[in-house]
Amino acid sequence: MSKNVKENAAVIDTSAPKRENQILATAKIVLKNPGSVAGIIMIALIIIACVVVPLVSPYTYSQIDPSHALQAPSLAHPFGTDQYGRDVLVRVTYGARYTLSIGVFSTLISVVLGVLVGAIAGFFGGWIDNLFMRVLDVIQAFPQLLMAITLSAVFGTGFDKTIIAIGITGFPAVARMLRANILTVRRQEYIEAAVTINCNTPRIIMQHALPNAVSPLIVQIAMDIARAGMTAAALSFIGLGVQEPTPEWGALLSAGRSFIRDYSYLCLFPGLAIMLTTLSFNLIGDGLRDALDPKLRR
Repeated sequence: MSKNVKENAAVIDTSAPKRENQILATAKIVLKNPGSVAGIIMIALIIIACVVVPLVSPYTYSQIDPSHALQAPSLAHPFGTDQYGRDVLVRVTYGARYTLSIGVFSTLISVVLGVLVGAIAGFFGGWIDNLFMRVLDVIQAFPQLLMAITLSAVFGTGFDKTIIAIGITGFPAVARMLRANILTVRRQEYIEAAVTINCNTPRIIMQHALPNAVSPLIVQIAMDIARAGMTAAALSFIGLGVQEPTPEWGALLSAGRSFIRDYSYLCLFPGLAIMLTTLSFNLIGDGLRDALDPKLRR
């Protein structure tokens, strides 16, 4: 009898459809999107360049050579040299480390704060929800760039302070998005079942509510990295972010604007780097949106 049961179980297991891993399925859809593939390739090339070029180049980002100042792009200096004779190619590729790092780490701060506030407000509702939302209303009453400028002026300039300032300005949007998703999820039957069996609240939020509400947040993260990079460049450009001699892209634009009429390449290459990076993350975000939203799947 037991032998027949085992054989029947084996038959059932073999014939049952295998459930495809959700992450792998999403990755396949993203990789079928030409725009997202182009964005991934561009980001990969930028990361490779920011690692490899400073290592193989005979120049350093801070090496001053007044005798070769303001040279046009050539074989020796593909992006030309600045007013101090520093190689622009090395400075642009080295600056990618700062701009991308600010984008990633400030977005991480925004996501952590946003998930914490949005999950609590959406799940508990009532006066807690009202309190958190009114605080977010006050923060979002100011444009994000203006708020980032204000916080940078308070915290001061520097790499770490810029990350904190941009991270704080970005979390209200994440919190509102997650709150809206949690409000929808908490009315589902599996949440009610978890509450009925006296499952503790933190476990319900972490294991049941959040995993089913974060899909749109993944798209938001890709977009926010691009936004944070742009904001970092803007702060550095006006003197409130990462400053010289650190070759952050916004600082490079600020240093080159005095020479834009006669030596436009000093602004051209950092500007192109910012544009391509922002475009790449936006393309990746569009691909993730198509992959995670069943209504938009082709």
